[in-house]
Amino acid sequence: MITDLQTQANVKEFFPLSETRYENIFNMAKTDAYYFYNIIKKISSPSDLSQSVFFEKVVTANIPWTAFSYNVYGDQNLWWLICCVNKIQNPTINPVIGKIYKVIKPTLVSRVLAKIAQQIK
Repeated sequence: MITDLQTQANVKEFFPLSETRYENIFNMAKTDAYYFYNIIKKISSPSDLSQSVFFEKVVTANIPWTAFSYNVYGDQNLWWLICCVNKIQNPTINPVIGKIYKVIKPTLVSRVLAKIAQQIK
């Protein structure tokens, strides 16, 4: 039998996640002694994202998305937000050197995360 636990915050055996973690967009469930995420859910950004919300950043080195995120936000956990905004389907492939990527302005990230949290509840 599968028990819906909603968010990971409802599982006392786990430590709370930072609000910037990708796992927060998924509900969690349990069957027998095993926990799992419902990975069916996804988020997407509007294709007509206002220029007041983002800036453009050129990748100048061969780095993973986590390093790109750390360079921009000081937090490696927001890699998924950069991938989402840029419609990256496979985050196991590093950003392309010389390519320009859209990045949500750091001052707006908390509002974006709050809106996502509101939408997935």
